[in-house]
Amino acid sequence: MRNIWLVTKHGVKTTLRKPSFWILAILMPVLLMAMLTYSEIQGNAPAASAGDQETSAEEEDTAAARIPLVGLVDEAGLIAEIPTEIPAGMFLSFSDSNAARAALEAHEIEQYVEIPPDYLTSGEVTVYAENFKIRSGGEEMGVAFRSDTQWMLRYLIDYNLTGDQELVTALRNPVPGALAKWHAVSPPAETDASSQALAKVVSRLTPYAYYFLLLMGGSYLMRSVVAERENRTVELLLLSVHPRELMAGKILAMSVAVLVQVVLWVGCGSLALNRGADFLNVSQYTFPAGFLVWAALFLVLGYLLSASVMAAAGALAPNAREGGQMMWLLIIPLMPTLMFAELFVEEPNNPLTLVCSLFPFSAPSAMVTRLAVGQVPLWQIIVSLTGLALTAYLFVVLAGRFFRAGNLLSLAPFSWRRLATGWRK
Repeated sequence: MRNIWLVTKHGVKTTLRKPSFWILAILMPVLLMAMLTYSEIQGNAPAASAGDQETSAEEEDTAAARIPLVGLVDEAGLIAEIPTEIPAGMFLSFSDSNAARAALEAHEIEQYVEIPPDYLTSGEVTVYAENFKIRSGGEEMGVAFRSDTQWMLRYLIDYNLTGDQELVTALRNPVPGALAKWHAVSPPAETDASSQALAKVVSRLTPYAYYFLLLMGGSYLMRSVVAERENRTVELLLLSVHPRELMAGKILAMSVAVLVQVVLWVGCGSLALNRGADFLNVSQYTFPAGFLVWAALFLVLGYLLSASVMAAAGALAPNAREGGQMMWLLIIPLMPTLMFAELFVEEPNNPLTLVCSLFPFSAPSAMVTRLAVGQVPLWQIIVSLTGLALTAYLFVVLAGRFFRAGNLLSLAPFSWRRLATGWRK
């Protein structure tokens, strides 16, 4: 225990004295949270009061100008009438796809829709857009996926298939809201636009926080091991410290560094959320019951998993550049949570979010994001935490097999073959 304590003490002092640690621990997260908070709050500003809801003629003209111009290639011959609910002039008919594509390239229309001859059997249409972005949405997306006006295309087709507006309404909504009682399950707090704005801020900040905490902690551990190998300090250490004690001390040292980051980031995050709540004129954002306990457990186990991977990399790689190849084992599983953060708010039970929250390498980031913005079934939390704990234990044991004097003193280059076979020796 004394040797582990000495290694831990030395690692903490060395890490906290580095200016780069404080730059990454303070400046980068603050800038990231400020940008994300500002963009979300600006994009989700509170609705106007009742006295300001009267729309002027100029505002109506502006709203009309935002109506997308969509070409329509009706190869199935279904569209005979445009219902009054759809703005006049929104859909422009074209004889074939070539004419519609020419109009699209000439910027005369924003999109065009192709209804194939076999629509009645396939039920599929194709939407062509020049600047479509899968992660975007809103009024500027025309009738494409995740747009605010995508319902118009479906309504247009259904109306022409049935010829009866009331029948279309009944088919599209057989249980109208006037007769049904809605229960908001997620998020558990307020469901107005302002609260949703704060929930989106949290869903964006949480995966970034775990991304940097896990990767930075593991990266510092690997660099510490590689640096001692390059300056041959490890040769002196191994004279009095067992390799397993050296690994345990370094993992504990980096855990202290991660703890410092957690304290700083929680403080900055709380301040950002409180400021956002004041700006939106809503109550301060409150996390679900038990969130902090689950978040701490996932952080500890996620750190052990990433630290063990980086410890093995440091033991096998002669320099930080070669050891960085193993960073991809940690980066790739965390990417879906970063890319589809809004999906965790809009569809917390989506198959993608469920898989990410149960897969051990992405569970710390994905599951904590789901817990922060909505209710998660207890069995999913238990399964995710158990899988993460078993995986972390397995990789700590494997890292202990790599963290041997033979590897630490070796100058052989890093290779995936050594990684795949080294644990057997």
